[in-house]
Order: sequence, then structure tokens, then C-alpha cells
Amino acid sequence: MDKNLARRAGHTFLFEKKNVDRILADYLESISYTDPASGNSDTLDITLQNIDGKWLNEWYPKIGSTVSGKLILYNWNNDGKDHSIQCGTFTLDEITTMMKPKSSKFACISTPAKESFKTRERDKTWEKVTIKQIATEICDRYKLTLSYKGPTITIEKLEQSETDSSFLSKLCDDYGLGMKVYRQKIIIYDIVTIEKQPAVKTLKLSQFEDVSFRDSLYGTYTGAKVSYKAADSDNEVDLFIGLKPENADGSRVLKANTTCESETDARIKGAAKVNKSNTQATTMSATVFPDPALCAGVCIRLSDEFGKMSGKYFIDKVAWTVTGNGGTSQKIDAHKVKKKIKPDAPYSTKRVKENDSGDSGDSGGSEGQDQSGREGREGGGRQ
Repeated sequence: MDKNLARRAGHTFLFEKKNVDRILADYLESISYTDPASGNSDTLDITLQNIDGKWLNEWYPKIGSTVSGKLILYNWNNDGKDHSIQCGTFTLDEITTMMKPKSSKFACISTPAKESFKTRERDKTWEKVTIKQIATEICDRYKLTLSYKGPTITIEKLEQSETDSSFLSKLCDDYGLGMKVYRQKIIIYDIVTIEKQPAVKTLKLSQFEDVSFRDSLYGTYTGAKVSYKAADSDNEVDLFIGLKPENADGSRVLKANTTCESETDARIKGAAKVNKSNTQATTMSATVFPDPALCAGVCIRLSDEFGKMSGKYFIDKVAWTVTGNGGTSQKIDAHKVKKKIKPDAPYSTKRVKENDSGDSGDSGGSEGQDQSGREGREGGGRQ
């Protein structure tokens, strides 16, 4: 067989827009690229042997340098047909040097080169603004592009006293949105909508090198209870939303510890808390035959041979490793897609706790048909 048509993995990378493939060729031990669907930045680790000491002297890179590139799978499914995995643009964040044996590891992270995105704490009051408007302003500050595919969520007032990176990440998490930084772009999306997409592939056991599952009672919640203060009163309100009545057999209620400004706000945040927790109910970790179609943020389906573990899964994280001799491996972490709770869940109750006389009882709430449920659906909750 022509060795040029052999299945192998490769790469092409730029340091400060200069191609370094020839330099890396004689020193590369491994490249590890990790792609999470949400919550964390992409990372890139380049490990090099350093026997001649050049990576500790004349070739020692500058912290903060820009690194970009892609992994390449040559002749992967057919001779002459290659696949590229775009890793994106990174900032060289950390250098680790080992002296025995001599090697260097360059750790890169896909956050904007402007350090203040993750380090400068900012005090700001946001008023009558949507999450998209907040994200747009932050993107403009760092010359990033925004990709927003989520509902219109308006916030009356919100205080920021942390870095833009932390603030925006927590804000998206509170409202059930995924967020990641990729190729000088901030991507925000509605997780519930993404999980409804068709599976890109159905996998059989033969396509795994190893696979393990974790099935846990933790995260199997059927509803949420959220407390907030009504805008026109100092009284605290306890709101319950769920897929079944609060006190029904088998009902498991999550007490969502979060600040809310209204019933609509409480419904959205309560649903987001439950849905995030329930992603931990059934999880999978696996090493698969490398396949570029299996990327973070897509759904796959496991065949019936997996028994109770079969079904639809959402890929939370993908980790690629390419070695200097052209070998490669792919690991994935995923969670089983469960039925989601929506802000206008079929069962809800609302209880007002008056300051001077304690609990005043239900305020017109009944399972599935209460006034608060109708108000939540009409008040702009996620549709």
C-alpha cells in the first residue's frame, strides 16, 4: 500500500500567524484538543520533547502568543479523503518545562487575547436589557463575534461585580443557555432546543474501544421550588413547577437557590436548574473509533444492544489526542437526554408568605390549572 494513502492523523498550526509544522515535526510527542459543549473554554495542549534544549532557549515562546490550527485525519474513511477538525484560535496560557526527561508542554485556552475578559472585575448595573444585548456589548468590548440562538429573555435589573467572562457564563447558566468561546466568537444557544435535534449517528458497541455508564438517583428531579419577592410586595413567594404534582408518589423536588425578580423569572430559572441537574442522571464516558462527526454539542443514539443504557445522548465534551507518529484517539463524555421541564410546566402552585403573619396559604394555585401557570405562559417564559 502507498504509505501516503495510509490512515493517519496530522495537524497544521500557526504561532503568531507563522506556520510551525516543520519545527514541530521533529519534536512532537502529542497534541491534545478538548472541546466542551458549554461552560468551559476549549483547550489545546502541545507536548514536545526537548532533548536539545531549544524549547527552553531560542525557541521558547512568549506567554500570551496566539496559536491557531486544525487536526487532520488523512484517508480516514476512504483513500484520498481527508477530514479536518478545526480547533480554533487560542492564547498560550501556560508553559510547563520538565528537565528529566526534557520536555515542554504548552497549554492554550480559547479565550480572547485581551486578558481583562477573565481577570478584570467590572462593576455595572444592567437595566431593562435582554441577555442577547448583554452578550453583544461584551462581545463588542473584546472585538468578538456573537452567535446567539436562544429565546428573548428580558431582565429588569442585574448587578455585575465580577469579570465579564464569569458574569456572562453564570448568566447563561441561570437561564438554561449554553455558552462557549470558539474561534474569536462567543456562542450562546438554548440547550433544550439543541437536545431536540436528531441524532447525527447511531453507534453500536463495536464502535467503542471502551465505554462506561453511571446511572444515579441524583439529578432525577421532576420539579423545582423557587422563592422570590413579588415586585409590588415585600412578601416572599414560594413557586413550584413540575412534571407531576409536588406531593405525588415519585415526585422529587429540587429547591433552587437563586435570586428571581418575578414569577416569569422564577419559572425560567427553576426549569433551568432542574434540567441542568438532570443531565447527571445517566452519563457515559467512552473511547470511540475516531470520528469527526462526533463533536461536542451534537446528539448520538446508542443501539438496543446497550439495554437500559440505549437511547439518545448529548455529547458534553470531546477530547482528541494526536501523537507524533500519526496515531490518534477520541474520548467523549455524554449524558442521556431526559424529558425537560419547561417554565410553563403542567403542574404548578404558588404560596405567599406574609412578613407579619407567616404563611398565608395558596394564592389561587391548583395543580396544572392555577392562575400562576397561565400568567407564566403568557408572561414570556421560554416557548
